[in-house]
Amino acid sequence: MQINRLPSRPERESMPESTGQTEAAPRPFRKIIAGVYLSVIFLACIGAGLTALTLEIQAAVRAYVTAESLWSKAQKEAVYRLDRFASTGEPSELAQASEMLEVPLADLRARRAMEQQPPAREAAIGYFIKGQAHPDDAPRMVWLFLYFRQYPNLSEAVDYWRESDPYILRLGAIANEMEAYSRAGPADARAMDDLRAEVNRIAGKVRPLQDGFSAALGQGSRSINLTLKAASVAVIAALSLLVSVVFRWATRRISESERKFRDTFEQAGMGMAQMSADGKLTAINYSLCDLLGYTPAELVGQPLSKLLDSDQDLSGLPSLLKDREDRPSEEYKFRSRDGKALWCRLSVSKIDASWKGKQHLILEVLDITESRDLMNRLQYQARHDALTGTINRYEFEEQLRVSVQDARLQGSHHALCFIDLDQFKVLNDTAGHLAGDEALQEVSRLLRSELRRSDILARLGGDEFGVILRDCEETVAGEVTEKLRRIIESYVFRLEGIELRLGASIGWVPIDGTTTDARELLKAADTACFMAKDYGRNRVFRHSPEDHDLQSRHSQMAALSQIRAALESDRMVLYAQEVQSISADKLPSFEVLVRMLDSQGNLVLPGAFLPAAERFHIAADIDRWVVRATLETLSRHPQQLSYWAYCHINLSGQSIGREDFLTFLEQTLDQSPVDPGKLCFEITETATITNLADSRDFFQRIGQRGCVFALDDFGSGLSSFEYLTSLPVDIVKIDGVFVRDVLDNPVHQAIVKSICEINSLMNKSTVAEFVETDAIRDCVASLGINGVQGYGIHRPCPFEELLQRFSRVDSESQARPTANNLSASKPVRISDSIVENLPNISNGP
Repeated sequence: MQINRLPSRPERESMPESTGQTEAAPRPFRKIIAGVYLSVIFLACIGAGLTALTLEIQAAVRAYVTAESLWSKAQKEAVYRLDRFASTGEPSELAQASEMLEVPLADLRARRAMEQQPPAREAAIGYFIKGQAHPDDAPRMVWLFLYFRQYPNLSEAVDYWRESDPYILRLGAIANEMEAYSRAGPADARAMDDLRAEVNRIAGKVRPLQDGFSAALGQGSRSINLTLKAASVAVIAALSLLVSVVFRWATRRISESERKFRDTFEQAGMGMAQMSADGKLTAINYSLCDLLGYTPAELVGQPLSKLLDSDQDLSGLPSLLKDREDRPSEEYKFRSRDGKALWCRLSVSKIDASWKGKQHLILEVLDITESRDLMNRLQYQARHDALTGTINRYEFEEQLRVSVQDARLQGSHHALCFIDLDQFKVLNDTAGHLAGDEALQEVSRLLRSELRRSDILARLGGDEFGVILRDCEETVAGEVTEKLRRIIESYVFRLEGIELRLGASIGWVPIDGTTTDARELLKAADTACFMAKDYGRNRVFRHSPEDHDLQSRHSQMAALSQIRAALESDRMVLYAQEVQSISADKLPSFEVLVRMLDSQGNLVLPGAFLPAAERFHIAADIDRWVVRATLETLSRHPQQLSYWAYCHINLSGQSIGREDFLTFLEQTLDQSPVDPGKLCFEITETATITNLADSRDFFQRIGQRGCVFALDDFGSGLSSFEYLTSLPVDIVKIDGVFVRDVLDNPVHQAIVKSICEINSLMNKSTVAEFVETDAIRDCVASLGINGVQGYGIHRPCPFEELLQRFSRVDSESQARPTANNLSASKPVRISDSIVENLPNISNGP
């Protein structure tokens, strides 16, 4: 099929737009239209408010005009009645005069209430009503006075009003005087004539004030109304101008937006198309044509589904086109004109063109083929080992969980194998890491060749592999694992004349319906592999919960977690045991011992956790804690060390070979106030011989600070005396194996005696451990021993208790304590579970 040539960019610009016209989306102008609408509403509200204000002012002014009329009428009537009373003396005339005067007096009181600070609004309203104002008009009168009295004409009217106050008050006083004359008897005609003349004068004075008040009030009302009308006209003019300007601006912007939208649509780097509501393409941009290899004329009028690969699931496409507001973009596979598969991300948006009576959809097509391929590669790399091509540990654990679930739900039988290559480090060190990588690749190929397609092989890290034997009974699993071991054993690595053979330690565990936890399954397989190494390497070991060695391994792993928790939460405690001198004139020593408290506060003896610490290489952490705690305790009891020869501290063989521990010990000794000459560090003979060079360096550097050294468990090595001559130790502690039965075993008695004699020749002190009875003490003393230690001498007690008891005994009796003084210590509950797992140690620290 021939592909039509697409026009070039310059040609496209001159092409007639016969392939479908794009419709501009006025959605960006919604905010503009909304702003215009709100502006019109705002100005209309201002105009309405001005109109309402005008009406309210006019109503208030009319109320004042009415009140002024009532005020003037009442004042004139009062003058008339007073004049009549002066000429006739009729009491009813005086009563009517007083009643009429209440109107101007009430208005006077209302104004004074409004002039207070703060204004007395309610009182003023009451006075106006008393002055015959309508109850609905009284609040308007108060409002107009408070907010507009400073307006020029209104302030003038208020001034006229205020000038009439003395005259109104004087009329009230004249009425009171006339009433007083009337009550006193026949009125004095001359006095009455004088009051009558004054009333007429007041009437003449008040009349121009009334006229001035009315004129100023009318002028002020007209001025305010004129101002408000001018403001209303200005608002209407502004409103009209705003609508006109905004309409013209919006029209230009919409036209410009249409042009920009059309240009953006056609020249966009992303494929875009316009669709009708039924999903047919009505306009296509050049990028989409370039992507699919079609011309615009070939695509216009076609449904979108015609461009998609029919092999994929298209059931979600109608929802994507229909639920545009809620559904995110989705990925679909397109087919170009030449049949090439293209993965694209589709997103659909609606054009708000209802004002044209149409609905259009904008389809955005983003080519994600490269990014999808890259993502697939990254996902593959995240789940596979780059060197061997097998799955990695993460994916292997996922597959193991699936296998465990399958065994539980379907009753299937599988097997998990953990493979650790033997002698691989030798190959790496001999031939180099590149050769090691080549060997791992070959081993993985050999393993894969022996496994079925359903089996799962993974490189778990380093030289460790994992295998899941799917649908495999236990008997067959044992045969397969042995076959895997043999094929690895038969592999010979050859490089430039170098030939090296590898082996494999394999631990495996069955997977059946009773298996519940994949993580525990991995631990079990790892433990079984470790046991295969312990039994001599290059062998297969099946995990069995009843196996004693496996139980011991699990106990040590449990102890490891207890040790770490105890170190973190400071649940280690110090005990101490006296080392008694045979010679009465020599000071005794004591040995610091470490104990651990479990999470319930039960005491755990060292035999239950120190072997695990040694095995898992955290003994140095315990030694750090012991050294630090011992020196801190001794620094709190500075006088106690004078009662002792030495404080013995045991160190692991792992500690003396570590530079960081040696640096820590030097810094701690230098910073502590404790005399280093009182400290004796004990190291077992086996550890010393195993790390002879490190031991000599340790003795030299720490010895420079004045510390002494003891060789613990002496006699267990094959060449003990040969090494003893070259080690700078001051004290030799004989292994308790020789001391415990020294009374019944003449060979052990001879060994103890020979050690004592040789140490004496080298000026070294000798201490016998495991002295449990007085008879053993007397026996080893007769053989030349210098010191004794054991339960027959002193049972270990808390360190602080040892220091305090010796201090108390010394202060009370000035005598050294004996074993009987310290044999009793506070009872401490030991965990039953710990006791059950203790080795067969009857005595000792």
